[in-house]
Amino acid sequence: MGRLLSSIVIGGFLAMSSHALAQDGNATAEEAYGGAAQRDWMYELQLYIWGTEVGGTAAGADFTIGFDEILENLNFTLMGGLKAYQRNGPWMTYGELGYADIRQGGEASFTINPGPGPGGNVDAVADGDMQVTVVSFGGGYQIASSETHNAYATLGGRYLRLSAQFDADIGRQSFEIDGEEEYWDAVVGINGRAYFNDDWFVSYLADIGAGQSDLTWQAALGLGYTFGRSDVMFGYRHLAWDLPDDDMISEYYQSGPLIVWNYRF
Repeated sequence: MGRLLSSIVIGGFLAMSSHALAQDGNATAEEAYGGAAQRDWMYELQLYIWGTEVGGTAAGADFTIGFDEILENLNFTLMGGLKAYQRNGPWMTYGELGYADIRQGGEASFTINPGPGPGGNVDAVADGDMQVTVVSFGGGYQIASSETHNAYATLGGRYLRLSAQFDADIGRQSFEIDGEEEYWDAVVGINGRAYFNDDWFVSYLADIGAGQSDLTWQAALGLGYTFGRSDVMFGYRHLAWDLPDDDMISEYYQSGPLIVWNYRF
């Protein structure tokens, strides 16, 4: 059971392509576009790699899974996001989609704490197929705008769908699970960027919300460099859910460093 629930968390987080470290347009970036400055909207494509640790609480047991374990189980993943900024106005919108297919089999070892007392390595034999879809969307209104700082207040939604078919032998116990869970949440937050000069900046993001989950929140901070129409950032992000107590997974999170590439057009 611990292996299944850990896999669900892996899929949910690895597929996640929320608007972490969202980038805000500014006068410096617009000047690099030439004729594009005449358009009403500026668009931004975002891709990133997230080296995460995953953990939480599943079936009353706390667990932690490292990034190397996630890579071993990943069969396919797709991430992408698109934002639009009103060039001469205060509005912005964003939409992102993430999908992951995780297939696992054979022997695996992961860290689990089954209750009070120290945790340990549990050996498991498991076969499973997991698909996870995550969608983030919403809009924002500019609350700060200057040559050195831009910020948006955001309002949007977050959707998570988990589908799993799983058979596992853990110690002397066997489990068979075939199910699907969905969560819709509304979130409010802030994201922005502060500039050191024309090239270097700090980007930040925080949001919080609830709905079918009891609570979901995230926070991210990164250091970036602008060149032409692109940005490259190195940062850290934490994303977490607090789910109903009677669900298979009652808490889970993902934390780790990430590399982000943004392209504006």
